[in-house]
Amino acid sequence: MSESNCCRYCLTESCLFLHLAREDLSFYPEAFTQVLQYEKGQTLFQEGAPAYGYYFICAGRVKLAKRSPNGKKALLEVLGPGDLIAPPTEGPYRLYAEALEPSRVGFVDQRDFAQLLQAHPRLAVALVEKLLTELSKLQERFFTATQPSARAKVAHLLLELAADFGQVASNENNENEEVVIALDLSRAEMAEMAGLARETLSLALGEFEAKSWIKLASPRKIVLCDLKNLQQVV
Repeated sequence: MSESNCCRYCLTESCLFLHLAREDLSFYPEAFTQVLQYEKGQTLFQEGAPAYGYYFICAGRVKLAKRSPNGKKALLEVLGPGDLIAPPTEGPYRLYAEALEPSRVGFVDQRDFAQLLQAHPRLAVALVEKLLTELSKLQERFFTATQPSARAKVAHLLLELAADFGQVASNENNENEEVVIALDLSRAEMAEMAGLARETLSLALGEFEAKSWIKLASPRKIVLCDLKNLQQVV
């Protein structure tokens, strides 16, 4: 991990500070934001570590995961630019965060952020909206876990990843819209997200590919070729 002395302030489209900063020229995120650089596999914070502030994902991808008492890992969420990790209301972190790829992350001390919320009510509103979005994602994750079949779990996960990280690809030979998911997630990590064994996930992916609903372009790249049929599985 390395750090910069000032915020690079990239104005990510969904950045919490974007609209406020444009309307209030006295508001400079770089004055209070510590910018941290993480390489793939580096940990932002460990489970059980004290929670000191807010992490804002500026670039790259970060996974949130938890370890069970027997050491088994469960991947809970993948975050990208514009997402934030808020500290728990009390106590230490109950999960850990790890960079899936080289990532740039802004960190704001919890006390500094509280003062900012008081000084800039607009920021408080933006924070509430962002946290509601995160809550909605957690509800989607719970929905995935409660699906009755492995096929439904995998289909829902693919659609969720496509909504968050997918890129539409042109396909002149097919009327269906194709969405490319290029994310540095292993099959084991995808299985953790779906709440399945790796072998079960692989069987479902193989079935979807045999039906031409998806293409397994590479170990880290999946193309969704038939969104309609995938949606019907859920």
